[in-house]
Amino acid sequence: MNRTLGQECVVSTEVDRMDLMAGLGFDQLAIDFDSAKRVAVAFTALREELDAALRSVSDLREVKGMGTLKSGQDLAAKFSKKAVGGEDSLEKSLTSHIQVVTEMRTSSSNASTATAKSTTRMRQR
Repeated sequence: MNRTLGQECVVSTEVDRMDLMAGLGFDQLAIDFDSAKRVAVAFTALREELDAALRSVSDLREVKGMGTLKSGQDLAAKFSKKAVGGEDSLEKSLTSHIQVVTEMRTSSSNASTATAKSTTRMRQR
């Protein structure tokens, strides 16, 4: 859909609109209410998946089946720490991802709420 903004500028796509806004000095992201709601729902679903993965990490706490030799036991301990308790463990990585997704969901929800309030105020005028 083409929309004319002023006499000299035709906006034909969302990308064109965002480029125009950036060129005019707008430095904030604009998102419509329905899109913000869908993004928040997607972040909620992702958060649930990450929570489930984090709960299942405890099953990997003790790696078994590496034999009775010291080298096998050392390797099992190393793999166990990769899952839980190690410096770069899966547990820590999932926890970090959960924090980021939670913050993104909150931002999206806030944007959705702000857009809804703004739309309501505009309609009341």
